[in-house]
Amino acid sequence: MLYHSRHEYANAQADKKIAFTTEQFALDYDIGDPPRPGPLPKVDFPDKINELSYASDLVFTFGGELHSTQWAVWNQCHHDNVYWVIPGTVTESLPLKNNIIVWHDWLKIIARLYRDQLPHKLAEISYALPKPKYFDALLGRKRVNRDAVYEGVVANNLQDKFIMTYMGDSDVTIKGNFVWEKDCYPAQESIGHTYGTTCFDVCYNDIKIPLSRVIPIDVFNHTAYSIVAETNTDSTLSFYTEKTAKPIIARRLFVAFTGYKFLENLRSAGFKTFDGIIDERYDQIVDDTARYHAAMEQVKFLCNTDQVEIYSQAKDILEHNYNLIVSTDWDKQARDQIQQTINLL
Repeated sequence: MLYHSRHEYANAQADKKIAFTTEQFALDYDIGDPPRPGPLPKVDFPDKINELSYASDLVFTFGGELHSTQWAVWNQCHHDNVYWVIPGTVTESLPLKNNIIVWHDWLKIIARLYRDQLPHKLAEISYALPKPKYFDALLGRKRVNRDAVYEGVVANNLQDKFIMTYMGDSDVTIKGNFVWEKDCYPAQESIGHTYGTTCFDVCYNDIKIPLSRVIPIDVFNHTAYSIVAETNTDSTLSFYTEKTAKPIIARRLFVAFTGYKFLENLRSAGFKTFDGIIDERYDQIVDDTARYHAAMEQVKFLCNTDQVEIYSQAKDILEHNYNLIVSTDWDKQARDQIQQTINLL
């Protein structure tokens, strides 16, 4: 039997019971529930998971976001039979890590867009070297890691080697000018968030999509490498969004200003990174400030090294990563993990 009301489900009698539900930010009303006004995340989300855990053999909770606030939820309602299907992973902290199912939904969305709807745009990416600039740093809204990038570029006098924008706390650019991609037009008046249900939508090659999904090909054609400054910087989590997907799809070397073991966890998904070309020991530094400083040292190294030489060393890695992201069925990977867990019942 299939139930859409958790109350009917909780009272149902069955040999085995499995629950599937959405995460705290997308939590909808259950059939028979009164309206629950208030901000997201819903404050009663842990109660729902606890109730489902008590009534189920297995619970699978699907989430599209991964932030440090997740720990407060996990601490209230994680149980051995509850599995968290999330777009990233937990860096450490067993046994919770054993109940994480990695679902790279954000990688899938960008890869599918450019594989199925916009493959012709990838043909516009130029790999002719050297390029006029060394790095792009399209930093978006204010984060501590993005402050570190911006301040590191300025402190090391690297501005002339970067295309860098930073929106900071504002809905308009305050540090550098916003760079619009060719054939990309705003579908509304002001720039706010570039993601999610309240995202800033654009019309790009006759497709209406969130601005965050547009690969900045014009910028990439003028720069050799990318800065990845992800949304989440919590060192206990690795959350992979379009910020990671876009340089991979565009076959670009990148330096990551993110959390501890971000690159290690990315390699666990089958990707290759650039240790041996640059010193990626920065990924293993726990302290945020020290890690960002070490990452900036690699930026400085690349800005003073021949682009042709670096590309010759990185080419096979870039091709491997591109093929992996566009050919992998990321949904199937998650489904297989779920099925394996169910098979153990």
